[in-house]
Amino acid sequence: MKSISKMLTVVLLTSIFISCSEESREKVSEASETISNVTKMASKAEEAKEKSDELKTLTPLTNDQLKKWLPESISGMDRTGFKVGKAGYMNISSIEGTFKSEADDRELKVEVMDGAGEVGSSLLMGMNMMSNMDREEEDERKHLKTVTVDGQKALQTYYKKRDVTHLQFVYNDRFSVMIKASKTSPEKAWDLVDKLDFESLSDMAD
Repeated sequence: MKSISKMLTVVLLTSIFISCSEESREKVSEASETISNVTKMASKAEEAKEKSDELKTLTPLTNDQLKKWLPESISGMDRTGFKVGKAGYMNISSIEGTFKSEADDRELKVEVMDGAGEVGSSLLMGMNMMSNMDREEEDERKHLKTVTVDGQKALQTYYKKRDVTHLQFVYNDRFSVMIKASKTSPEKAWDLVDKLDFESLSDMAD
């Protein structure tokens, strides 16, 4: 009986040891993952700061340059209005354009902010950090997620019942872009992004 009791004790102690070891290993794994995520965030923050410091030394685009870039029409929608220098009091160069189709009531709003300069670079740094975060959430009203389309990372929100798509991204590490397209699916909204020709806007800044 004593021998059996000793064996049971050994088995019990061994089980406890293994259990503790597995729990410890899980805790170590969780801690390692947390450290890895913090390291990645710190690295991205440092990278964003370096880009911000570069932008501080650059001259923002002028109102005339921004007006020249904004098209008169896009994908069957005519321009109904624009605003430049809306954030001029903060020494930020920006433009806002609105478009509408009389045929099918589609509407588009485009907002672009130049991140060059002292203030613009600080604002863009925060936007860059946000755009690098991977997110996704969905309910009966909307579907929000981080996407990458043709190499461009963006926060995409689709409002299901209203058939409205919002896109928010930073183009070429310099321009903050916000798109609001009504009666437009996310796929069609990205087609509009292609037609807006942000590459030519970036060329103006070179």
